[in-house]
Amino acid sequence: MRVPINELPWPFAFGLVGFVIVFLLQFRLKYHVDREKVLQLEDMSELYPMGRPGVPPRKILTERGQRLLFWFYFGFGPFLASIVLFLVLYGT
Repeated sequence: MRVPINELPWPFAFGLVGFVIVFLLQFRLKYHVDREKVLQLEDMSELYPMGRPGVPPRKILTERGQRLLFWFYFGFGPFLASIVLFLVLYGT
């Protein structure tokens, strides 16, 4: 059963909130890297496997950074879920 397209796409609202959380936290996480943990590493390539840039890995974050990373993933879940739900309900 298809939902009429003229109704409010309510899954989009949850995804928008998740997107804002993810967008803001990705820039805040770079300020919570533990310098001592980074200096102990011998090979920096182990931090980003396959050349994947983005959010700093959990193993070099401070305690505050690890809590922010939890909220990053907490916001990313509803964002992805809303995309899937939007496609299921409103897809052609």
